Amino acid sequence: MTNNAPGAPSEFSSPARTRGRRRTGHKAASPAFKAAGALGGRASCPPARRKARTALHIFFREIRAPVGACEGETTSPPGLRLRFRLPKNQRVRRFGPCKGAPHDGRPATSLPLGTAYGPATPFLGPCGATRGSRLGRTGRGALVTIVCATALATSAALTGADNEALIEEIVVVATAPDDRTGMPAAKLPYASQAADADQVDRSLSLDLSDFLERNFTSVSLNDAQNNPLQPDLQYRGYTASPLLGLAQGIAVHVNGARFNEPLGDTVNWDLMPVTAIHSVQLMGGANPAFGLNTLGGALSLRMKDGFRSPGMGLEAWGGSHGRSVVAADVGGNRAVGSGALAYHIGAHGFDEDGWRDLSASSAGNAFGSVGWRGAGSEMHLRAHRATSDLLGNGAVPVELLALDRKAIFTAPDRTENTMTMLSLDASRELSDGIQVAANLFHRAGGADAFNGDASEFAECELGGGDRLIEGLEEDDLEEIGLDDDDVCEGQFADAEALEDFLNQAADDDEFDVDDLTHDLSGTGELADDAVNNISRRRQTSRGGDVHATFTGELFGAKARALAGVAWYRGDTNFHSVTELAELNPDTRSTEGLGTGTFVDDLATRIDTRTETRSLYLTASVDASEAFTVTASARMNDTRVTLEDRSGERPELDGEHDYFRVNPHLGAVWNVTDSASLYAGIGMSSRAPTPIELACNEHVLERAAEFGDDEEFECRLPNAFLADPPLDDVVTRGFEAGARGLVAGISYHLGLFHSINTDDILFQTTGRATGLFANVDETRRAGVELALSGSLGRLDWRAAYTRLEATFGQDFHVLSPNHRFADDDGEVLVRSGSRIPGLPDQSFKLGADYAVGSGFEIGFDLVAHGGQYLRGDESNGLPRLPGYQVLDLRMTWQATPSAKLFLRIENAFDEEYESFGLIGESPAEVEVPLFRDFENPRFVSPGAPRGIFAGVRLRLQPVGL
Repeated sequence: MTNNAPGAPSEFSSPARTRGRRRTGHKAASPAFKAAGALGGRASCPPARRKARTALHIFFREIRAPVGACEGETTSPPGLRLRFRLPKNQRVRRFGPCKGAPHDGRPATSLPLGTAYGPATPFLGPCGATRGSRLGRTGRGALVTIVCATALATSAALTGADNEALIEEIVVVATAPDDRTGMPAAKLPYASQAADADQVDRSLSLDLSDFLERNFTSVSLNDAQNNPLQPDLQYRGYTASPLLGLAQGIAVHVNGARFNEPLGDTVNWDLMPVTAIHSVQLMGGANPAFGLNTLGGALSLRMKDGFRSPGMGLEAWGGSHGRSVVAADVGGNRAVGSGALAYHIGAHGFDEDGWRDLSASSAGNAFGSVGWRGAGSEMHLRAHRATSDLLGNGAVPVELLALDRKAIFTAPDRTENTMTMLSLDASRELSDGIQVAANLFHRAGGADAFNGDASEFAECELGGGDRLIEGLEEDDLEEIGLDDDDVCEGQFADAEALEDFLNQAADDDEFDVDDLTHDLSGTGELADDAVNNISRRRQTSRGGDVHATFTGELFGAKARALAGVAWYRGDTNFHSVTELAELNPDTRSTEGLGTGTFVDDLATRIDTRTETRSLYLTASVDASEAFTVTASARMNDTRVTLEDRSGERPELDGEHDYFRVNPHLGAVWNVTDSASLYAGIGMSSRAPTPIELACNEHVLERAAEFGDDEEFECRLPNAFLADPPLDDVVTRGFEAGARGLVAGISYHLGLFHSINTDDILFQTTGRATGLFANVDETRRAGVELALSGSLGRLDWRAAYTRLEATFGQDFHVLSPNHRFADDDGEVLVRSGSRIPGLPDQSFKLGADYAVGSGFEIGFDLVAHGGQYLRGDESNGLPRLPGYQVLDLRMTWQATPSAKLFLRIENAFDEEYESFGLIGESPAEVEVPLFRDFENPRFVSPGAPRGIFAGVRLRLQPVGL
């Protein structure tokens, strides 16, 4: 994926799927079109006609630019129709294809990713055109059938004169990201990458995260959970992940609505159906214009609607690992009075058995929208329902991996997500140069987690009865030459007597033994093999954004400005319990082996609320035809509230306020029509999330004030502790670069550097336990290069990133299982040590070649450098080695309405690991297989070779 370049060649798709020779270097119809790279050709109209203005929709906002508005005089391929809006009361004319336009007939989907062109398609397309969808096993296939049947009936109703009238009046969609001012991509003072549904479709990606890693610069994934729908995504060293406990630094918006979840700012990739995506944009840098969490960048998605994505189709594919995917969608529109109505509905689903043991997963999505468009106005009401049942059993000991790469450590680790989302977005042009837009959303959902894990308890006979004991560690007993049989055969009257004996034998106060028997509820049946950590989250988030866009002149210079207000509120009800369980020694699973006995002292019930009010302003001025200056500022006023609902932990209660005004300043110099330089400097911030506030390093002091056990630890994500405030994270970032087109090759070279003050780091204290702490400073700096071009029938792209992600101070971090930990379980981290979990470099190479007769072949090569294990912040242990993975694909357009495709993932069956951490000794899980395992290194293995094949059915264009 390359970044948008000024002066890049412009090509549009025609209905025919033919290949030809690429044309390059055509002049744009006007400076604005040149900058956006949105239209190729020349305009030769009288001066009066050049005052006509067109609406280029960037998402649901319009930019207006002077163009030649004479029929037949604007170069474009056959089949393209543009809607021009004339000043005042002049009527809207519809323009057919221009005469004499050189065009090779290549559809937009055949262009290299990142090419600046208008991806609007002027005809009703297929049902289920996009890729990567999913459908659950139970009942979801019927939903797809209903969708397609509805599609056929509705499409027939929309053909004829009504549909013909509306389809002629399409909107050119620019590839510039949603920069909230409607500026063309060439004037953005930061790196930006964009793709549309056709490009996602062509890549044969499983989901959005898969597409981003293989096609966008500076993006990498790690499989901490080892589930294809639960990856951690990193961009320039910042994270967007579904896992609680990771510091999130990327803002995600869907049609302008915040998609990060309220409890931990997490991002659930399984709730983003790629079949519904119309366009995706990734913007780099600490830019406050994109709201909270934009520490490293912002990801913006625009979903399909019946105006921009009319069509119908069906897709089905499957293959290795028992994977099957079915997808369907349909969209259409028709003229109604002086306006038009549109609809789009769809469904997709995913099922697989998984390539690892006990790893079956499924996910399903259903979505729809209705829209209305009139003179200068547009509105869409959207609905989305998603469910998933994901098993991701995570990292395994390296000694177990050497025996069997499919094996799991303990199981299950199940997450069941649900989401229902409603949103409304609208825009209205008040007058020439003034537009207002708004969006409202409400999202409700939940996450039920069930995690089987090893037990820290011991079943011990004391005073003539069985008791549940905490603090009787096997390693500590071995140091004094004992085991639990030596002390749990009824020799001691109670836990206090046992503790006194052990400390005398150890000649210190190392042992702290507690009797938890009276803190149990339920059946009362004891077990010390394992525990089930069971949690339930119910989350509701809502928000709104209203802003006005102004375009005109300021002291004779072209100027654009946007001013707006936003409000966001996220509420979470969190409840967790810990159940005693047996453990199957063969599978290491606790499934169905719970005893029904719960440890009350580990139960948590808490309500959290995050509310943010924002004001923001962005303005840009063209100081000259070639030089543009942009300034932004955003004020955020955030309050985070926590309230204990159990009545047992009053130290959880608290309110924490965070107020900041963050600025950004940038400039772009268009050196030539095909080359530009940009630079920007700015600040952004994020408030600590509720889960971070409720579980941090100062907890012992606060808990002691309420008389709590000072040895109590935070068990993520299944328990919280007290919440003295953490500081908010503030990022100061700078980036600069060059982008353009030379000799038919689109290029982008960028430098980036950011410093996080009071960054928040999770420090482990043991098995699944730990605390959050502020770290004074972390740094992320690097260089990125992206290239793309074409050579005859070959389209290619390449990208390279070098990343230096380091700690900027000396400090001690908790990591008790580290080889070099001191007696307090701490390791010294030196300034300059690398941040774990981030590869130091990455390289990507991809290509597509049109063989002929409807055949096309392609590949994606992704290579990532080494990374340190999480928990090794001191960089004292060997790194996880780098790896490279090659994916192959082939498509065959068998008929005008049917395409067959084949994808081979990890074609060379590379054995690699994308994630690692320092855990406890595997022998802590008392099963025969692990008895001699001592290495605390845990890694997540990459998936082996997978072969998948399928078919996409498309209807012929309707209404042309």
